[in-house]
Amino acid sequence: MLNRSPYIFVLFLLLQLTAFAQEPNPKPNTKYKGDSEYDLKNYKSDPRDRLIFEANYTNWQGAPKGIKSDWKCIGFAFATMFDKPFGASNFSFGFGLGFYVHNYSSNANFVYKLDSISSTVTTSIEPKTIPYIANRYNERLVEIPLELRFRTKTATMFKIHLGGKIGYVISDFRKTDDADGRVRHYNTQNINRLRYGLVFRIGIERIFLTGSYYLSEVFTNKGPKGVNPYSIGIAIIPY
Repeated sequence: MLNRSPYIFVLFLLLQLTAFAQEPNPKPNTKYKGDSEYDLKNYKSDPRDRLIFEANYTNWQGAPKGIKSDWKCIGFAFATMFDKPFGASNFSFGFGLGFYVHNYSSNANFVYKLDSISSTVTTSIEPKTIPYIANRYNERLVEIPLELRFRTKTATMFKIHLGGKIGYVISDFRKTDDADGRVRHYNTQNINRLRYGLVFRIGIERIFLTGSYYLSEVFTNKGPKGVNPYSIGIAIIPY
């Protein structure tokens, strides 16, 4: 009977040499770049922050004397955005379309006054003199937001959005609930329909603190002067 040990050894050696020959020779001076999406050297820009939901406390700055708001000034906003990164930098440009609801709950009573000479109607705001359950003014706007955005290239992204928005008041109403009953009045006179202002957000990942301030006033020159709407709240950006 033949001794098979030398043949087995030779076969094993040939298999090892074949496996070694199939392995690619690593290139000299080649560094592993990593597969992480947060790798700074190989970072690729990616559109983000394209759906925005906000819950806000909404109010007026510069309301006439004696007018006091309450905690029921709650509004919300929604926007769908396009996000255009600036190459592989930390910055991008956001633009899109939004819908904004502003509630002003207060003791304000809207009063119309007719000038018999010029036949013009002016709007003034005076404190309500009778008890009430609810008294609020509501506006709904369609807006175009424009934002400059900053994001860190880290596993947990820190973000800042700064920009402006321009919009139009598509509907408004005043709702009162008092001793005279529950009444809703539409199309308040002398409202400034065109709105424009500033917006700011700061947050981590999907949760932001947000604020907006409108440079345009609530009323035209036939209404109270120096009344500007603003809001502060929380924004959630899931995608």
